[in-house]
Order: sequence, then structure tokens, then C-alpha cells
Amino acid sequence: MKVCLCNNRFPPNVVGGTEMVVYDLAVQLRDRGHDVSIFTLSDSRSSETAVVDGLRVHSMPNTNIYNQFSHAERSGLKKALFGALDTFNPLVFFYALRHLRGLGIDVLCTNNLKGMGPAIWLAAWCLRIPVVHVLHDYWLICPTSTMFRDGRACEQACNGCRTVSAPKAWFSRLVGHVVGVSDFVLERHRRQNFFGGAQPCVIHNARQPFSAVPSTLTEPRKPFRIGFIGRTDATKGIREFFAGAFAAQRGDLELHIAGRDNEQILDQLIAEYPDLRVVRYGFVPAKDFYPLVDLVVVTSMWNEPFGMVAFEPWEFFKPSIAFTSGGLPEVFSAFPELTVPRGDVAALGALIRRFIDDPDFYRGMAHRCHEQRNHFLPPRQLQQFEAVLRAAARQDQREGGGGVIGVDRDARR
Repeated sequence: MKVCLCNNRFPPNVVGGTEMVVYDLAVQLRDRGHDVSIFTLSDSRSSETAVVDGLRVHSMPNTNIYNQFSHAERSGLKKALFGALDTFNPLVFFYALRHLRGLGIDVLCTNNLKGMGPAIWLAAWCLRIPVVHVLHDYWLICPTSTMFRDGRACEQACNGCRTVSAPKAWFSRLVGHVVGVSDFVLERHRRQNFFGGAQPCVIHNARQPFSAVPSTLTEPRKPFRIGFIGRTDATKGIREFFAGAFAAQRGDLELHIAGRDNEQILDQLIAEYPDLRVVRYGFVPAKDFYPLVDLVVVTSMWNEPFGMVAFEPWEFFKPSIAFTSGGLPEVFSAFPELTVPRGDVAALGALIRRFIDDPDFYRGMAHRCHEQRNHFLPPRQLQQFEAVLRAAARQDQREGGGGVIGVDRDARR
């Protein structure tokens, strides 16, 4: 099967977890004998072609008014113009039409499309190439991709977002199969009238282990180290993290924080909670951070589509706990007792306290989390994706289609 995976970023250009998920899937499909190519977005007005770990990677020119991956300040007008052009960029359409025609692929699998947009789908439709789209965030519904405003998660799209997303919803009718990385993110799009004609399924994100050497359980340190990794901003709940730790504080814990402090909020929070001991790392690779802490706390205040940070620490026998935000409860489906209602800092503090005060509970959950890590390994995801991609290619060859055939029961919805 000839497959093209499309994502607006691809290693070595990495800004989030999606790029690595797409990379892992591409490598596994290739190793299974499929012919895999990558279609991505350049940081410049020029196209680029490269080979990354044996994968053919073609970057189309960035033809919007600015490169969204640079950190420059932009006016509201520029952002509005960017969003309008991103809804349907004719330059993207004609470029994708020419590029996809030359690939001769059986199926196109699109992922994050900000900067490329639904024009990719129309180009594939014109060439009769079946499309599988994977939902990793809320960009189709919300221009900010987060559905988070004024310190709160949006429970549905506001009138403004509904208006600007309506053309994207129309173009989504060109997609034959849609995959959500969680039930939550899939249903959120379906409620907004996206992908009405597509075969839906859920395939949870997976991640390769960080190390080939198996980890072993270590006893928690004194003082007990509570870890936070990610952007220190309102969407990730950094303020709630401090408040929950303060509720658990009896002088026997430390806060260890890794991530970029773009909003310069950490100094303010440290001043507000002078009794909390805080260790700041700045940006640190996740594989180096997890062994340094005893418990990882995921306090996302936005509706996290899935949240791989919740299961990554389990590889190192480090339990994690989380707010019930978005798709996070699906990560903890095997042990819902490790979640608390979003924003409930008292419940968060009580759960942290239980890990500190009850060594048997800590060891038991560390072992259970480590065993459950196997559920989020790429071979399971590969089997599910391969079935969806094959079904999409077959459906294009027959009248009426047949839906997803042979997909793991956990992937069907």
C-alpha cells in the first residue's frame, strides 16, 4: 500500500507531540513493507525535499502571510488574515494537486493542517485519493486550536468560531475516515457538524519507550518530589498545580517544574506560595525529567485531546494523576481513582497527600501504571491504523464502501 502522511511539522522540526506520533507511525508502516512518503510545510517560501531516517519528506512552500511556528508578535488583523487564508488557500490547493498527482498513492492520511488547511482535502478529492484525517487538536473548530478563553475551557464553539469554522466543516465532507485520538475530541467535532459522511473511530496516541533498558521501581524521595512538565500557562493549569501542592503541603514535598515559562508566571507564583520549595529546570527532555520526580501531576485546564504526558512517566515506574479534562480520563480508564474533577485543588491536594502518606499505595500504583504503559505502545496503534488505511483504500475501489474492517474493538466507535 502506498501511503502519504501529511502533517504541518515533521522531525527534525518538532513543536509538539503530534510530530513524533506521525513519525513513529511512518517508520512502522515502512517497516511493515508499505511505501510511505511525508508531505509537510516549509518554514520558508521555498519547497524542500529531504530524507529523514529513510523516509522521503517533501515540504511545500509556506504561502500564508506568516510562518505560524516563528515566535514573532502579530497584530489581531494579521491573525485574522492568516485564519481566513488558511480556511482555503488556493496556492496550497494547486501545489498539493500537483504533488499528490505525482505520488500515485492509495491513501492520504492528514493530521495537523494549520498552515496548509482543507485545500489538501479538495486536492485529494479531485484526484480520487481517499482521505483519512486524524484529530489531534481543535484547530478545525477554533482558530487558537485550544477552545480555551478567559481562563476557562469552552464547552462548545462560540458564535465567532462557528462562523469561521463553517467552511472547514463543509470541506470535511470530503474525508472518508476520521480518527480521534480520544472519544472526547472525536465527539466534540461531530457535535459541531464535522465529518458527517466519514467513518469514525478512535485510536489512542502511542509513544515509543524512551529507553531500551527496562526501568526499576525506586522508593520515593524525602522530600517527596511532585513534577510538572509542559508550558507554564493557564491552559496547562500551572496556578492550579501550585494550589494543589499547597493543599498537600506539610513541609515534606518539593515542586519540580520543567517547561518554558513564556508568560513569566513562575516568579509570581513562587512569591504567592513562599512556603513551597520549588526547583525550576526550564526546558528539559521528558526522558531526563521523569526519573527526577516521584509523581507527575497533569493539571490541564483546557480539554486536553489526549495527553501523552499522563502515561509517559509510567515507563519509569512514576505514577501520574490528572484533572478530568477532555480525553485525560481515557488515559486513566484502568484506574479512574487517579483523577480528580478539573480545578478541584482540594481533591488534588488530598490525592497527592495519599501518595506521600501511604507507601504501599504508592508502590502499588507505580506497578499498575508501569504495566498499563504497554497499552500505549506503537505496535497496538499500528495495527489499528493499518486497518483503517486499508479500509479507506478498499472503500474507494467499490460501491457503497464497507467501513472500517478488522479494527481492534477498542478502536471502533
